[in-house]
Amino acid sequence: MIKKFTLNLKEHQLKVINYLKKKFSISSNKEMVNKCIKSALNLNKNDLIFSPAKEKCRGGCFASEPQFEIDINKDIFIQLQKIYTENQFDDYKTNEEKVSKVIRCIINFFKDKTNLITI
Repeated sequence: MIKKFTLNLKEHQLKVINYLKKKFSISSNKEMVNKCIKSALNLNKNDLIFSPAKEKCRGGCFASEPQFEIDINKDIFIQLQKIYTENQFDDYKTNEEKVSKVIRCIINFFKDKTNLITI
């Protein structure tokens, strides 16, 4: 089952997505984000991707803006919600904002670890 939601990103995550799209010859933001999500879940290294020291808010955390709608498998959406609850992230109001936070962390991680993305 597929869930649609609007992904909230900051400007620098959009730049990372654009960089990754060029690197992997992918034209769609949605497709690139989904590749990053699946790669992160397959890595099964949540302690590396979501370390509290690395992802603690340093200002502007709630400044992410709706960027584009994304289709995501409902089971993956639930997995991302679980990752949110297992980590000490700042409190967001909606599940979409929470999952967007997790996805922003994934994108930030792959900015420097592009070799770990599975295409």
